[in-house]
Amino acid sequence: MNTCHECKHWNPKATDTNMLRFGFARCDRKPLPGHTLSAKAQACAEFKPLEADKVQARVTWLKQRKAIA
Repeated sequence: MNTCHECKHWNPKATDTNMLRFGFARCDRKPLPGHTLSAKAQACAEFKPLEADKVQARVTWLKQRKAIA
């Protein structure tokens, strides 16, 4: 199953750097401010796939910030 880091709603750029280091980022579909989901979380009913090239760019961006291994 796809994970949050492959979803259009997962928003690492709107997330505090300290949370990114633990692999968490804001989900734009969750109603509570500051609610974050792990890059490893299973896709939810709100999952909307991000294009493959954008997923790769996101993973590269996260790795540069040491947010994921």
